[in-house]
Amino acid sequence: MTSIRINEARVTQILQDLVRIPSVNPNFEGGVPERDMADYVEAFLSRLGLASERREVRPDRPNVIGILPGISADAPGLLLEAHMDTVQIANMTIDPYGAEIRDGKLYGRGACDTKASLAAMLAALEWFVENGIKPPVPVYLAATVDEEVNFLGVLDVLESGHRLAAAVVGEPTGLHAVVAHKGVVRCMIETIGVSAHSSKPEEGVNAISGMMKVVHHIDRTMSERLQGAFHPLVGRPTLSVTEITGGVAPNTIPERCLIKIDRRTVPGEDSDQVWREIQEELTRFAQEDGTLKLIVHPPFVLDYAMDTSPDSEIVRLVTAKAAEKIGEVRTHGVPYGTDASKLTRVGIPSVVFGPGSIDQAHTKDEWVELKQVALAAEIIAGTMLAFGK
Repeated sequence: MTSIRINEARVTQILQDLVRIPSVNPNFEGGVPERDMADYVEAFLSRLGLASERREVRPDRPNVIGILPGISADAPGLLLEAHMDTVQIANMTIDPYGAEIRDGKLYGRGACDTKASLAAMLAALEWFVENGIKPPVPVYLAATVDEEVNFLGVLDVLESGHRLAAAVVGEPTGLHAVVAHKGVVRCMIETIGVSAHSSKPEEGVNAISGMMKVVHHIDRTMSERLQGAFHPLVGRPTLSVTEITGGVAPNTIPERCLIKIDRRTVPGEDSDQVWREIQEELTRFAQEDGTLKLIVHPPFVLDYAMDTSPDSEIVRLVTAKAAEKIGEVRTHGVPYGTDASKLTRVGIPSVVFGPGSIDQAHTKDEWVELKQVALAAEIIAGTMLAFGK
């Protein structure tokens, strides 16, 4: 049996390089395209002598897909996928790009979510090349854009034409295996009133007052109706009002009010159908009220729940290799979403796995334990070596 040992200092160096490259998603304040991150990954793969494909998902926002050939060259491959974008850096209490190391932890934006996973994957590829070892099947490493907003990167991977048997999707899971997570439907709801001077409110129709009825219906009726549903790994579906805007001046009856809602779906629910049900429910509510005028806008985010069988080869291998390093490994579900749901939806069994804790993701002092990053690299390499045998 081949022994896999990956140098922690080397993985740390890769992670420091990645954290020092700003890659805040352009949809957030202070965001930049992921181009510089893609340049780094592309150069890394080139140095290893591996072929790679640069795919412009949006201007200056490319995916990079590297290919490590396998013994069975024509077999469907194993995908290693990790996103390059991060959330915003506002209000951070550390240098977001300093990649400072203290007490065995590396600090910086994206250190945990999810540049640590990407660093582990790159280090695993490097180990195979430097040791002259081929995995049983081809391994594709996809460094993707836009996971934090619209999942454009992973959707582009599905259009790349590569035949994929399974996937490891990098996210901070503490080296445990996530096999299920929720989906999400986010949309805007708008109430329409009639503007008037606030000294004569009877001459107008207050859109904010109308929205109060809508919010009450969402919180008391639609949300409570979901309490009967339950998934053993991810819990209950939820519905929340998350933003509200309305009015133009303190002395004007508002003619517009807008809310955003977040509906989390569970495995077994279809997000498209959930969206249609929301639209139908609120349209019917307005008609029954008789005074409400509202618009339910199409979703600006629509994603699907993910559910992979714990008995699938990729889950069994990842959990077995992780157990060799950390002992007991949990196979569980989480309430947040990942790129994995897009892969499982088209029949690619996927496991979400990586170093770090979701509790550190997006925080003001984001960090990851370096020992975990090195262990993740060894676990991923072990999975690559065993998958498809």
